[in-house]
Amino acid sequence: MTGKMKIASVLCLIASLCIFNSCSENFILKGTPSSEVNIQSQKFEPLKTKYGTYLAGRVAHIRQNYDIAADYYMASLDLGLDNQEVLNSTYLLLASEGRLEKAAEYALKARQKGDRSNLILFILMATHMEHKDYQAALDSLSDMEKSPLNNAVLPLFQSWILTGLNNKDESFKKLEVLAKDKTLLPLYHMHKGMIADYFDDQKTALAEFDAIIEDETMPLSFRALQVIGNFYLRVGQKDKVIGVIDKYYEKNKQAPMLKALKESFEKENKESVQKIIDTPQKGLAEAVFNIGTLFRGFQNEVAQLFTSLVLYLNPNFEVARISMADLYERAGRYDKAIEEYLSIGDSSPAYFVAQLKAAENYETKKDNEKAYDLLVHMLEKYPNNAQVAFHLGEVSRALRKYDKAILYYQKTLDALSKADKDRWTVYYALGMSYERQNKWNDAEQAFKKALITSRRHPYVLNYLGYSWIERGMNYNEALYMIFEAHRKDPTDGHIMDSVGWALYKMGKYADAVKVLERASEYLPSNAVVFEHLGDAYWQAGRKNEARYQWQHALKSSEDRDEINESDIMRKIEHGTGHVAPVAYDEQLLAERLKTFDENVQ
Repeated sequence: MTGKMKIASVLCLIASLCIFNSCSENFILKGTPSSEVNIQSQKFEPLKTKYGTYLAGRVAHIRQNYDIAADYYMASLDLGLDNQEVLNSTYLLLASEGRLEKAAEYALKARQKGDRSNLILFILMATHMEHKDYQAALDSLSDMEKSPLNNAVLPLFQSWILTGLNNKDESFKKLEVLAKDKTLLPLYHMHKGMIADYFDDQKTALAEFDAIIEDETMPLSFRALQVIGNFYLRVGQKDKVIGVIDKYYEKNKQAPMLKALKESFEKENKESVQKIIDTPQKGLAEAVFNIGTLFRGFQNEVAQLFTSLVLYLNPNFEVARISMADLYERAGRYDKAIEEYLSIGDSSPAYFVAQLKAAENYETKKDNEKAYDLLVHMLEKYPNNAQVAFHLGEVSRALRKYDKAILYYQKTLDALSKADKDRWTVYYALGMSYERQNKWNDAEQAFKKALITSRRHPYVLNYLGYSWIERGMNYNEALYMIFEAHRKDPTDGHIMDSVGWALYKMGKYADAVKVLERASEYLPSNAVVFEHLGDAYWQAGRKNEARYQWQHALKSSEDRDEINESDIMRKIEHGTGHVAPVAYDEQLLAERLKTFDENVQ
C-alpha cells in the first residue's frame, strides 16, 4: 500500500468519527443580512437590545467578520439571549479566530446546556494544557472514552497529556492502539519518536524515526522531515539527515521550502541546534495539527479551528501558520491571510513561500502597488529567482508599467534554463507587454518564440492570430492559427470571439453573428465580445440588437480597458459604416468552418 493510500485510509477513518457534529451547521450562518441592521464591517459597537445585538452579529457573521460576529454574539448572550445555536456559534467562532480563553468559557456554558460536540472537549483540553493543568486536560477528554475516537485521535492526544504528567510508560502505552492499524503506523512512529526525544530517550527516538525514514511506503511530510532532521542533527547524524533530504529534494527541486530546509541543515552543527518539541504543549500541537490537516479541502472551517488550537499551543509552529494563511486565502479572507504570511520570519524555511504568497494575495485584492513593493524587496534578497522576477513582471503589467514588466520578464528568461517548460509563458507575457508599448516587431518575435516553445498552445495561437487580423497582416495564416486554437480548446470564449471577429473581417456576417453569440454565452461580462457582436449585428441588418449589444458593452466589467467608450457611444448614435472585407482564401475558410462546426456540435 502506498503512502497516498495510507493517508486516504486515515482520512476516511477520521471523517467517519463525526468530530464536528450537530453544531457544525451553525458555524457558518446562511441567509441575507437584515436591512434594519446597520453595521460597520470593521468595528464593534455595543447595542442596547439582545435581538438587535444578535442581528448585528449575524450580519458580521455572513460578511465573514468573525471576530466582530463573536463580540456581538457574546454581547447578545450577556444581555440575556437564550439560544443554543448562538451559543454554539460563539465558541466555535472564538476558537477558530484563536481566542481560546474566551472560547473555553462559552464552550463550557454550551456543554452545561447539553451540547455534546467533541470540539468542546478539544477546546477545554487545549486551554488546560496551555495552563499546565495536565490532569484537567486529561479529565476533559473523559467523556470520549467510549467514542470511536479511541481508534486514533483520543490516544494520540492522551499520550501528550500523559507526557505532561511525566508518565512516559503510560504515554507509550496509549500509542500502542495506533500501532495495531497499518494505516496509522506513520502517526505511531512519529509521535512515539517525538515523545521519546522529549524524555531524552535517544535510543527509542532513533528507532522510531529510522522506521519512518527507512520504509519507502511511509509518507514523509515537510514537517516530519523538519522534526526528524532536527533530531538527527542533535545526535550527530548530520550525514543521515542530509542524505534523506537530498533524496526528497532530488525529486522536487522546485520546492523552495525544501530547498531552504536543506540549506539550513547543511550549515547547522550539533551544538547550535535546539530541540523543536521541547514541551508537551508543542507535542500536543503536532498531534492536533496532524488531525486537523485531514479536514483540509472538504471541511475547511474544521481545519481552521484545529489549526487555531495548534497555534494557541505553539505560536511558533510556522508550518501550521502557513496552513492557517492558506485556509484564510481559500475563504477569501485575504487580509487575514496576508497577516499570517507576513508573520513568518526571514530565518524560517517557509519565509520565501510566505512572502510570495503574501504578494499573490495582494494581487488578488488588486492591491498591486503593495504587491510590487513586496516583490521588489524579495528580488533584492533573491536576485536570480525566476518566480519572483516573473511575478514582478505580472504585477508591473497590471500596473501598466510595461517598460518595467519587460525588464522583469527578460530577467525571468535569464534565470530560467533553456529547457524550462515555463519559458513560453514568459515569452507570451513579454509579447503582450511589447504590444502595449506599440513595439509590434518585438512583440511579434516574442509571440513566435512562445508559439514554438509552447508547442503551439491555443492561447498563443489565438493571441498572435488575432493581433495579425487586427493589423491586416498574414490573414490566411492568422485564420488558420485561430481555427487551430479553437480545435485545441473549443470552449474558450476568447478564442471563439477571435473566430467570430475573423469572420466579420471577411464579410461573413451571418456566420460571425452565430459564433459571437456563442462567445457571449461563454463570456457574459466581456465588453469586447459585446462590441464585436454589436458590430456584426449592425452589418447583418439587425440594428436595434446592435445598439443593445453596444450598450451592454459599456456596462460590462471584463476587458473594459480593451474598448474605446467614445467610439461605442458614437456607434450607438450613428451606427457603423460599411466594412470592406479583407482578401482571404475561400477554400481555406470552407475547410476551417467545417472543422469549427464539427467541434461545436
